[in-house]
Amino acid sequence: MEPAWLAGGPAYIGRIEELEGNRAAVKLEATLSLRAPGNGWADFGRGEKQALGQVRLANGDWLALALAYEDAAWREPITRLHAALCAQRPDLAAIPEGGGIGIWVESHATMSHV
Repeated sequence: MEPAWLAGGPAYIGRIEELEGNRAAVKLEATLSLRAPGNGWADFGRGEKQALGQVRLANGDWLALALAYEDAAWREPITRLHAALCAQRPDLAAIPEGGGIGIWVESHATMSHV
């Protein structure tokens, strides 16, 4: 089962530009364009408690990452992250508790330092 958000590729490369608690803003090396499977991905805009709607195509230069487990830490191996694709640098402080930001493209991402 290949994750749809990888779009056939092995990974995406970016640089962590901001780290705030369990969240990180990552500037991608290249603009990412992803077509959603099924009914589409949830769009949380600039930071909302509930999704504003669904989108079939997500574009962006930024990822907003969140550690998926309460006791997780930013050290390897990071085995479960929520990932949202954002057109602009995400404001991590704008993400409401239990809500999201950008287009939520993956709930089981992994990350490693290169």
